[in-house]
Amino acid sequence: MSITHIYISHAGEDAAIAAQLAQHLRNAGHETKVDTYDLSLGDNAITFMSDGIANAHTVVILFSQHSASAKWQKLEIDSAVWNEVAQSGGRCIVVRLDGTDVPPVLGPKVYGKLDPKDRSSLRSLVDAICAVAVPRQTASSVVAQALRPASRNPFRHLRAEFFENRPDLHAKAFAPPDALTVGALEEMKPCFLEGSRGTGKSMLLLSLRARNFALRNRGTPNARRVLGFYLKLTRGAICNAGISSASADPDLPDALGPDASPLTDVAGQEIIIQVIESLLSELSYCIRHRLFSCHQALEKPLAKAADSLLFDVTKNRAASLDEILEKLADCHKRVAEFIRRRFIYGERPAVPVATFDFDQLKRVVKLVRRQVPSLKDSMFVVLLDEYENLFPYQQRIVNGLVKLGPPDLSVKIAKKLGTTDTSGTSTGQELQETHDYTRLPLVYDVESASQWRVYRELLRLFVQNMCRCENLEVVDADQLLPEDNQPEVLEDRLRLEIARLCKVTPEEFDARPEEWRREKWTYYREAAIYRVLFSGKGRHAEKRFSGFNNLAFLSSGVIRYFQEILGVAYHLTFGIEPPEPAQLVLSPEHQSTAAHFVSQHNLTTLSRNVERHGEELKYFLLDLGDCLHHKLLKHTSEPEAARLTIEDPERLAEQAMEPLKLLLTIGTREGVFQTKEGLAAFKPKHSSDPQPSEFNICRIYAPVLEISPRLRWRTSVTCSALVQLLLPGNRARAMQELKGVIVKIKPESQQGQLGLVP
Repeated sequence: MSITHIYISHAGEDAAIAAQLAQHLRNAGHETKVDTYDLSLGDNAITFMSDGIANAHTVVILFSQHSASAKWQKLEIDSAVWNEVAQSGGRCIVVRLDGTDVPPVLGPKVYGKLDPKDRSSLRSLVDAICAVAVPRQTASSVVAQALRPASRNPFRHLRAEFFENRPDLHAKAFAPPDALTVGALEEMKPCFLEGSRGTGKSMLLLSLRARNFALRNRGTPNARRVLGFYLKLTRGAICNAGISSASADPDLPDALGPDASPLTDVAGQEIIIQVIESLLSELSYCIRHRLFSCHQALEKPLAKAADSLLFDVTKNRAASLDEILEKLADCHKRVAEFIRRRFIYGERPAVPVATFDFDQLKRVVKLVRRQVPSLKDSMFVVLLDEYENLFPYQQRIVNGLVKLGPPDLSVKIAKKLGTTDTSGTSTGQELQETHDYTRLPLVYDVESASQWRVYRELLRLFVQNMCRCENLEVVDADQLLPEDNQPEVLEDRLRLEIARLCKVTPEEFDARPEEWRREKWTYYREAAIYRVLFSGKGRHAEKRFSGFNNLAFLSSGVIRYFQEILGVAYHLTFGIEPPEPAQLVLSPEHQSTAAHFVSQHNLTTLSRNVERHGEELKYFLLDLGDCLHHKLLKHTSEPEAARLTIEDPERLAEQAMEPLKLLLTIGTREGVFQTKEGLAAFKPKHSSDPQPSEFNICRIYAPVLEISPRLRWRTSVTCSALVQLLLPGNRARAMQELKGVIVKIKPESQQGQLGLVP
């Protein structure tokens, strides 16, 4: 199931209308080809037409008074109609731009009319084309329906927020990772958990939250008590100053000059207020639900002592922790008011709070230990999520907590790979890895034998725990996900293709020793299957994906992708009706369909999920996929090669390569690209550090890009070749040149001219 391709055929005089329609269709999520956008001077126009029509799901023919004399469009129309009728190719639909008579052969294909002067007419046409070009149920609609919160799908809970006030479900559902990761988390030494979207960062943090930790370890003798309190980081009151990261200097306080000092101080106090709020809120929840041996009679003296410590009052002291939280909320209100009056209206108000510093936080922790005997020996842990949201000066404040926290408290921080960070602290000392904190990458390398073993065990626990959460019969992942044992292609076709890859005739292949044949069969079998499936033009069969090991591998070490595939496969198998316990098996067919749906969904939603650069990232990935698909089908010895190696990574520091560096950084942050062991790609802490040179396309995109998820060989590319894909109007030419380079053949002769539509 590949992304829907639309090809627009038009006369030269109608190029502006075609470009406008193409942009609207792209905004609707379709890969749309039109020569005015995709062809550059010197490109082979005939190859562009042939490939565009052959691969199109729908060919839109813009017919007008100019079409009769448009020789190139007449060629496109003849090719598109023949491809549809003779080769079961993409459907042709005709859109009339005026009252010109349509040839009889196109009469049955007239779909609608477009008035170029009427914007509402264009919107209506786009909606109508989408209704035809897109399957009735798009991949995203199927995924959304399968994983809707109100369903009874046991694999629907993708986000950690679902367990916010359900510690019982978190305790049941949480599948702890390997002992190394768990051990580092439960030590006093601070940790940075780094991973792309969907790698379980928040779930790991929440596993240390007091309400979840207490339930999960209830009944475990000699279990260490951990009092974790969770806070999702935001930029806080600084947003009220009307300053956004898009317009401000990255190091905001320095840009504010003399106003920087009070702003930094107030922001630091606000973060401390939030941390204290989180601690007291967690205590209140645990006391109220009796999650550890803290009698409710202790709450009142604890609240009074905290009130006296935080606010230095002598009367009307708080009688409960909730009253303390109300007072802290009032502090937030006064901080926001100060920011507005000082930085928006230019007034000189008094600083609202002046005592909420790190020492105050330590005093609160000591107070809780003193007032609650059962927590005397507990490890207090600040759990901070989405560190990447902060401005650099706010990160330095948080880094100060990491530097100075132990032994009073520990700090565990989750952040996305590839996002900006700083090693500075509010104390003036540098934050040093190994000495001050441990870094825990959360992307499992499925090509590493040890990590692959740990990841599969994690997924097995996840499957079993999800079944328990929904009161279903607990099944093993292999039982839930049987592998398809039916051959995908005929053995004779497979044998022929493997012989070609070995550069011998079928007769010579058969004459070789059995051991040699067995070795080559294993070596090239997967690539040969792709070549047979995708041989020829027009429609072709889809590559199958089924079985626990195959789906785990396809998820590329990201738990969320595996969960999405299971959720969609479950939905396709059972719909809204829960199964009988003995029937909890997801058929290979539904597994494969789900894998294609999830792959396409994650590609098409990049435009909506990634602010500003999502559309560029999507088309960059599509172009890379197109080139690697070409290599899969054409390379004579190394076809499965989605492991991209940049030959000249030092050039990423050049200004001309900034668009490429930006997309690679965003792609790593969003999990589109992965580097060895989950290291942040193309954005080291210091610009003088060596740049990584290898990145892999996440395997979850393999089905929609029609490439192999097995990254067996490297594909060498240069920065110049990649950045050419990002230049407007240059995609088609850059892709043609890149295909020629990676397959090690000379590019086709340059024929035709850009936009030449007689």
